[in-house]
Amino acid sequence: MPPLRFCFVFLAVLIGVAGCTNVRQPFNNAQGAAFYGRADPDAVAGDYLQGRFAASQQDYGRAADAFGRAADMRGDLSLVASAFRYALATGDLSEAKQYAALLVAAPTIQESGHTAAMAGFLDEDLPRLTLVAAAFREGDVLTAQRLLASPLSSPLGQSVGHLLLGWSVYDADAPTAGVKALRDVPEGTFAGFVPFHMALMFDQAKDFGAAEVAYAEALHAPGADTAIIGYAGFNERQKTREEALILYRKMSADRGFLRRVGRMGQARLDDAPPLETREFLRLAEKAPLELAQNQREAVALAFLNYAWSAYEQAMSQQEAATRAGFERLVVSLEIPLALAQLAVSVDEKLGAGYYIIGAIAGAEERHAAAAAANKRVLPTSWLYNYAAIDRADAYVKMDQPDEAISLIREYLRQDALAPDVAVTLANLLSEQKDFDGATAAATQAVDIANALSTADTRGNNLWRYHFARGAIASEAGRWAEAEVDLRFALTLAPNEPLLLNFLGYSYVERGQNVDEAFGMIERALEARPSSGAITDSLGWAHYQRGDYEKAARLLERAVALSPGDDVITDHLGDAYWQLGRKIEARFEWRRVLEIDDLDPALRQRVEEKLAGSPPEKGFLATPQAAEVP
Repeated sequence: MPPLRFCFVFLAVLIGVAGCTNVRQPFNNAQGAAFYGRADPDAVAGDYLQGRFAASQQDYGRAADAFGRAADMRGDLSLVASAFRYALATGDLSEAKQYAALLVAAPTIQESGHTAAMAGFLDEDLPRLTLVAAAFREGDVLTAQRLLASPLSSPLGQSVGHLLLGWSVYDADAPTAGVKALRDVPEGTFAGFVPFHMALMFDQAKDFGAAEVAYAEALHAPGADTAIIGYAGFNERQKTREEALILYRKMSADRGFLRRVGRMGQARLDDAPPLETREFLRLAEKAPLELAQNQREAVALAFLNYAWSAYEQAMSQQEAATRAGFERLVVSLEIPLALAQLAVSVDEKLGAGYYIIGAIAGAEERHAAAAAANKRVLPTSWLYNYAAIDRADAYVKMDQPDEAISLIREYLRQDALAPDVAVTLANLLSEQKDFDGATAAATQAVDIANALSTADTRGNNLWRYHFARGAIASEAGRWAEAEVDLRFALTLAPNEPLLLNFLGYSYVERGQNVDEAFGMIERALEARPSSGAITDSLGWAHYQRGDYEKAARLLERAVALSPGDDVITDHLGDAYWQLGRKIEARFEWRRVLEIDDLDPALRQRVEEKLAGSPPEKGFLATPQAAEVP
């Protein structure tokens, strides 16, 4: 994901607050028989189990079909709800709309509890929002207004609905009603995205003075990264070339997705760097200067704002859990996926919506779906470079590295100034052991980042590319080259834990600068105390010194932090062996062999140890320290 800075704390409040909410009441037997006819219990059970199994495998299409068949036969609302949610997850709005209509028409009951707000959104608000999205897609604004006339059930639903209601009464020739609807924020409704959508309204109504004021407010509100893209286009359309270029040049120096926006703006204003390709210049001319040119596109952005924020919230929770040592925490991505699908159903060209869908599919290891979604991000999109990277990653995970390399090479043919894409090619080639090609690509990334950076951004931009090139050289066995890059990266980012850990571990493995190396790894662990990988590095460093007791304690913690990591588990087995705890050592090595996708070389070493070939002692150990108890 690109480095976004959304304020997403509010979302946990919107979807997690306990309270009283409306929950749809299942059809009773008479209703089901009257609407659907006689049900075959065996068939219903079979389809239900198929749906559950498909859902567990994250095969959303088959889950939707199976639950749909069961719902058609029985009419149980829980089956209808499951069919609806999985149909929406696949992006089948036509099917989802049919189920949503049944859910919206069903009676409701009151329910409370700690999951009530979440249930209210998924079970009640989401079906209604699906019908609203379908109405906007079909140009039926009156139906959208009718569906939004009564408040939605959950805080999240109310917040999304507030933006949609404003757009449902908006008219570019007479924007007063839409602006007033946005300004009248009901109590308890999140208003963070209101300034951005007011800017869009004023912009479309050609009230450019009011639009600029609203954009300025939006730049300090949640979703500021999206707002700045809209504001940059506004500047290009309404201000002088020099004023527009000031912002575009700053964006070009950014290391995130704003860089592509800035470069395209510079290209349109004849301020492009000399190495920009003709293809990139052509794409820049085609890129839209307005994020939403009409009501329908603005509605899609409303869904997108909340989809992206929900995704960022889920990923933040997962990252926090990882840092706390819970690396296997599974977070629900149903809400951001559903909202992103609604966004692209309203605006089929909304690249950011497809990008989120692809990111979620990748997180759920649905790699074919991830590749397909990212393929729909157009080259004129500000996210096209990230979509290409994620698509290549999906190909690699589907064991199609040649397709991944071909895709990234083609991207770089069209856009020669994308350091993140160039370093992606370097990593792909390194994985194929083409170290010369990988080094050349990494050097290209370094040169691009250096050329595009300013004095203020150079250090933050460059260290990661020198780090990448150094890591490739290290893997290739060219340590002298690697050390130069890694040392230089460290001068740019002296407190970066990943870099400290990599360089410190590399020194320990080579028996160089050992005291300094220990200090590096210890500083890295201070910054990331719940990192299993860094804890393993320090434990293995103590192993190499022959301090097997301390090594074992650290490696035990590393295994607890990163359960299922093959290298860490192997290291712990080695430490146990050196302490004379041979039964425990063999137990850990056997665990290594049970891990999926085990590296063949590691498998061979572990099998040799289990066959009686003991692990080597720490090569930095003194004879006294190396003695086995």
